[in-house]
Amino acid sequence: MARARRLRDATRLLEGLLWAIVAGSVAAIGSVHPWAYVPLWIACLTAALVFVFRALTSSALRRSLGRHLVAFHLSGRWLVLDPAPEYENQGWSFDLRRPAFTSAPLLWPGIAFLAWVLLQLAPFPPSFRPATVSFPDTRRGLAFVASLLALHLAAAAVFDERAARVRFRRFVAGLGLALALVALFQAASGAQRIYGLFAPLERGTLFGPFVNRNHFAGYMLMVAFTSFGLLARAWRRYRRHVGERPNLRRRLVALSTAEGVGLLYAVTPSVAAVAALVATTSRGALVAFVAGLVLAGLGVWRRSAGVPAWALAAAFVVMALSWFGLERVDIRFNEAAGDAPGRTAVWKDSLARMNGRWLRGTGFNTFGLSMSHTRPWILPVGATPWPAEVDSAVRAGEWPGTRALTQLPSLSWYREAHNDYLQTLVETGVPGLLVALWAAAAALAAVRRDPWLLAAVAAVLMHSFVDFDLQIPAIPVLLVCLVAMRPEGGLR
Repeated sequence: MARARRLRDATRLLEGLLWAIVAGSVAAIGSVHPWAYVPLWIACLTAALVFVFRALTSSALRRSLGRHLVAFHLSGRWLVLDPAPEYENQGWSFDLRRPAFTSAPLLWPGIAFLAWVLLQLAPFPPSFRPATVSFPDTRRGLAFVASLLALHLAAAAVFDERAARVRFRRFVAGLGLALALVALFQAASGAQRIYGLFAPLERGTLFGPFVNRNHFAGYMLMVAFTSFGLLARAWRRYRRHVGERPNLRRRLVALSTAEGVGLLYAVTPSVAAVAALVATTSRGALVAFVAGLVLAGLGVWRRSAGVPAWALAAAFVVMALSWFGLERVDIRFNEAAGDAPGRTAVWKDSLARMNGRWLRGTGFNTFGLSMSHTRPWILPVGATPWPAEVDSAVRAGEWPGTRALTQLPSLSWYREAHNDYLQTLVETGVPGLLVALWAAAAALAAVRRDPWLLAAVAAVLMHSFVDFDLQIPAIPVLLVCLVAMRPEGGLR
């Protein structure tokens, strides 16, 4: 009985930690600043430890009771083995027939990527220097990947239970509603501080808790499609309740029933998420959103008849566009022609500077240093020496200089490639890129049976072709949790 209680407490604690990490990572200004790194790592490590404790407790309980469905009696005083479906006094339950350590979709790609980054940190002869150009930066990147993998494993264990998956969807929808309201208020008031308190360390168009509106849009891509999944489920229940060919009066009266109220609750976060996404006027995110909506629509169309839920989602998109005005979106897309040469110039320059590093890369998380920074020239004998601060930086092995692109003289340096796949190639070489593509394919395969989860994952992966969403910690935190859900059946 004591082991069963410990198992129940560990399961509830693990689910609570999952929610706290997702919410905390986005509330901490997307966790992009160094002060948020260590707390995020510690939180993910704590979740991993609770996951291991839960698995060991489950194994011990299985040895004692055998492979059964174990449930608490409502009184909490004894356990019931394999309760019948009609048993009314059943409390919290746990299926001991499932493996204690649940496999996760990103487990093996994550391990492979960690191993490759560790090789970049290892000293090899003849110079016995690591392959990375910056040991501290690569080590920090390694800590993020390890933390995300630990969180993914913990989430996969939590989402073995269907009720936990439903609760998490609702949590994400509620979190998205709160973020959307904050962002829309900021946009309406012209706020220049996050939460009215924090000024961004770098210039940008802040939106919600994010310094950059494009990253807020990347986050809301996942939130919007997750909310649409809940909306689709609520819509199906409402349709079943009103029956076939209902008149207007029957539809309106049905809104006062449990199914109707559930539909209204599902509509609210969906509308708010789409409105906030459109308000960002992020071109890449809007294109990814439309592509995701088409992808979800195709998945739903293959399984359903009548008016599908994706048609409702499309209606909300039109509503949001009409609310904020098509001219704002049109202006932003007209700016694409002016912005495109800058990004393509960065991409071409990055590939040209690989300099024989196609196999091993420059080192994970070193793009800004290796592509935009440089060591000062070696001065000839008799020349005026470098200033003391530059000379000390050179002696310490740092790269204090910056280089400008000849095609873009106004851009003194760049820290990101605005293409996560290209940046992965530069930092980890061809092997690292192949492992990253393996992880992306595994993520899409894991959620392919749920059209809305598939759209959420695919949309953010598509947006990463023109931005660096996956380098904003809060975004991959939510992404690895959604991938861990592995639905048994789609929410149409």
